[in-house]
Amino acid sequence: MKNYKLIQPDERKWEPHPQVPRVEVSYLLSKRADQVDMTSALVHLPVGAQAEKHLHENSDDIIYVLQGKAKMWVDGIGDVPLVAGTFLRIPKGTMHQPLDIEEDFIAYDIWYPALV
Repeated sequence: MKNYKLIQPDERKWEPHPQVPRVEVSYLLSKRADQVDMTSALVHLPVGAQAEKHLHENSDDIIYVLQGKAKMWVDGIGDVPLVAGTFLRIPKGTMHQPLDIEEDFIAYDIWYPALV
């Protein structure tokens, strides 16, 4: 039997980001819950949210912006503007930092291989 998964909008659960205050995550698929080798989530950063520079040692960070306006500092590139429709892949081991959250920001984020 195939392991289908369906989450309707009214079933979505938001939880605090494990490291970043004020940021929320809604996990859609994860190794922990779904036994898949990827993590996908919606990530919500409210205006003024602050995140530290960080990297994902073993996972690419693949981002598609759904709403809002912000920037992503990426090592070797600098500040990248993020608006609805922007796609950004950050290779594993690359330092990055979301910053200047000007409008309530939501992105569909995939980490491959899985983070959690």
